[in-house]
Amino acid sequence: MKTRLTLSLVPLFTMLVASAVSAETAINATTLVKFEQRSLPGFDKQSLVPATQYLTVATTGVGDPNLSLYLSGWGRVDLADKSTAKDSDAMLSYGYLRYLFPKTDGEIKAGRFFVFEGVSSENIDGVFVRTGLAKGFAISAYGGAPVHLTGSLDNRGDTITGGRFSYSSPALLELGVSTVYEKGLISGPLAKLRATRQLVGGDLWLKPHAIADLKGRIAYDTINQGVAEQSWLLGLKTGSSSSLTLDYNQYEFKELFAASSIRSLFNPDTPGGQKKAGLSYTVQAAKPLELTAAYHHTDQDQKGTSDKFGLQGRLNLFEDKGLSGLSYYRVRAPSGINSYHETRAYLIYTAAKYTASIDGILNLYDEPINGKKNGFEIQSSAGYRLKPNLNLSCDLSYAQNPAYSSELKALVRLTYNFNSSKGAAK
Repeated sequence: MKTRLTLSLVPLFTMLVASAVSAETAINATTLVKFEQRSLPGFDKQSLVPATQYLTVATTGVGDPNLSLYLSGWGRVDLADKSTAKDSDAMLSYGYLRYLFPKTDGEIKAGRFFVFEGVSSENIDGVFVRTGLAKGFAISAYGGAPVHLTGSLDNRGDTITGGRFSYSSPALLELGVSTVYEKGLISGPLAKLRATRQLVGGDLWLKPHAIADLKGRIAYDTINQGVAEQSWLLGLKTGSSSSLTLDYNQYEFKELFAASSIRSLFNPDTPGGQKKAGLSYTVQAAKPLELTAAYHHTDQDQKGTSDKFGLQGRLNLFEDKGLSGLSYYRVRAPSGINSYHETRAYLIYTAAKYTASIDGILNLYDEPINGKKNGFEIQSSAGYRLKPNLNLSCDLSYAQNPAYSSELKALVRLTYNFNSSKGAAK
């Protein structure tokens, strides 16, 4: 009830803010109507028609050039069979005031917002403060209550705090250390459940030379005393029209899934973890043709090792209005049901007023899964700009795979944009 009440106030806040003479307001409204038919072996056929309305409002100069208001929410209703446990739902994704301090490169937010600061990737109701310091240093901090998602699958605490301290040298380096602490949730394996979650970590961006770019981050779970995850990406420009990318990712399930809300899928009692390393090489073979060769090796403690390798090509067509692609990948794993050949082809065309695309993917499995040795999906889309601020598009897809005897999906999307400084489409 509280969430629906908050969302219902969005139009009221919008009208109040837009009435301010000095304010500039941008509105994005997107309506989605999805049609889906599912046919599972042994079950009745389902017809799903959820309709969802998204609304985003950004208003700057609310009585002060440095003060802004941001609102975003959505509402959904099922027009046929239930797509979720409830026939309808709604949520305010974010709604906050933001004040900028240009002299110190600082800001303060208050309300409901998202935080992406080092190890933090949170949606909270609270306050966020960030300011620049002398000689390239900066500090940020936040605190409040985690946003509880609609539905029953929710494992969020009562309070959450965090922050990040960083140093940056323009065009060369950015180095940060961060932490997040959450209290009042269920965390950890069953043998040692706790009511707190805490991560500390670091992040790095380094560009020592024009041809090299390194990004990395690591998060350590202080409650379960182990590395939750780390990711590293190195990009190298090997020539005027070629590049090499190397990546490494590590996940430890006990620490990564410690605060999971769906323990049947993301179980912190799963022993061990997963390491994944790979590389890809991209070269522009000719002016319209680009080729990429890639290889990735995955080592999971419980399931063993697997390899994925292949080649893809992209071709620019119609004076860069069109893009086509063709790829082949081979996945080789210890189990035959996890080993397969994957082929994909697509074509995209973009013009001034309309867009169109078609995309097909085919998987050929080494061993049958639910009696099937292959699966495929075909997707197509078309869009048309009805007015400068009004777009209409439709997506259509059909699939057959080991999970579904057949699956037909359609999506109609209507998007309207308004900016008070430019006006709406007439």
